[in-house]
Amino acid sequence: NATGGPIVQTPVNFQSALKYNQAALAKHDGSEDVALYNIGVILSHPANPRRNGLKASRAFKTLVAEYPRSPYVDQAKTWIEVLEQQQKLAEEKRTLARDREILAEERQRLNYANEKSQQLDMEIEKRRRQSLGR
Repeated sequence: NATGGPIVQTPVNFQSALKYNQAALAKHDGSEDVALYNIGVILSHPANPRRNGLKASRAFKTLVAEYPRSPYVDQAKTWIEVLEQQQKLAEEKRTLARDREILAEERQRLNYANEKSQQLDMEIEKRRRQSLGR
């Protein structure tokens, strides 16, 4: 919860947990670092259907920048690194998928060119036989 430390168990309802921690953050009652940490965890949790790594990372970065003495800073820094690695892997995956599509298109073009070349070769051979038969 927002005043007693980071969430240890998976919240049943991510949206209500998020709203609760956003409200705790807005109160400015001295538990902002905990609320920011919880917001980051909620937004990055793999079971959260509305997870958002960019917003989670922003929450953790805000925690590190604005509350450098918080006991959650080291954990937040670890989360930032993990989320950045996930982002890099996602970008690499998208790049590989695009490259795979480009290669598949090129393979189709080469197969088409090969078929046309074979047809041309057969036509040339047919005409050569016809001219020899005369």
